[in-house]
Amino acid sequence: MKPTNQRHSRHTSEESSFSFHSANNNNAAGTTTTPATSSSLPMTRLDQPPTHPNRLVPQPQPQPSPSSSSSPIKISSYNQRSPSQDPSVASSSTSQTKSTTNTDGLNNIHLTRISDPSHLSSLPPEFLTGDPHRPLLHVDEAGHEYRYYLNPMKKAVFFILLVEMLERFSFYGINYTTTAYLTGEYNDDWNADMPSILASSYVSISTAVAYTTPFLGALLADNLLGEYMTILLGSILCYIPGLTLIALTTIPQFLGSSFNHVAVRWGLLVLWPIGTGTVKACVNVFGAKQFHPILQSSLIESYYVNFYMCINIGALTGGIVVPIVAQWNVTVAYFIPVCMLGFGVILFGAGTGRDVRP
Repeated sequence: MKPTNQRHSRHTSEESSFSFHSANNNNAAGTTTTPATSSSLPMTRLDQPPTHPNRLVPQPQPQPSPSSSSSPIKISSYNQRSPSQDPSVASSSTSQTKSTTNTDGLNNIHLTRISDPSHLSSLPPEFLTGDPHRPLLHVDEAGHEYRYYLNPMKKAVFFILLVEMLERFSFYGINYTTTAYLTGEYNDDWNADMPSILASSYVSISTAVAYTTPFLGALLADNLLGEYMTILLGSILCYIPGLTLIALTTIPQFLGSSFNHVAVRWGLLVLWPIGTGTVKACVNVFGAKQFHPILQSSLIESYYVNFYMCINIGALTGGIVVPIVAQWNVTVAYFIPVCMLGFGVILFGAGTGRDVRP
């Protein structure tokens, strides 16, 4: 048993020596440690992590002296807090100004959700334009200045959301009824007289083109025209003419004595899907660019919620209204998407001057 006691004594001595040296090293480095024991390693106490740097917290307010008047002056100065600040200082300053910030409503302003005029006093002058209508300023890497609304959803994005909703109405209104129209279900006397397999292939090809051409729209927007002009020209030159050509084929003998298959191919397989793709590539991005890229970046999430809500509303109503009307008169049904998209383009043009075009 004697060798065992010697090993146990040597092990205990090594643990004590390790704890002693570790504690000395930590004290020399300025790290707070717990008292070392023979059965535990030294533990380092971590400070509370700083809060998010994109928040504005109230600065400490001076305490009124006993000789001052009974009604203290309210001070509400706000600065951006650096992560390197001591959390205890921020906690103390927050508790000192709790009564003041509860009354002025500016407590803990998030720098990425600037949407109220009361927030402007907390911003550096580099982000302000001095214009009460478009008070937010952004300067890009090339030195171009852009001015933004405090509430872009109501001022500019509203027109973009309407265009998207009406465009989806037009797309799904035609898409859901094309097979029945080409096979003669709506009009026995005037139709393309296609077998169902061929009519379904037409729909599949047009859908494939519509979901492929967004690459073309993105290239035009990024390198040549910009989102605004790509949406406008894609709608006027391709989308509306394609819908109009399809609708005109429903009028007996308007484009010839017999059903005009060439017009159907051009409208259904070329113009309409290309217009859809070019608009699809730019609408959502153009709407997001109406928000200040720094001061309103957190508000873009709510924009996309509204954007996809408009998509679903347009698709649902178009998929219901157009097929029902087509049972009564296919010509009237197919001119509804033409009018809807034309009205959307007019509204989009009416918003010219309100939008930001980075």
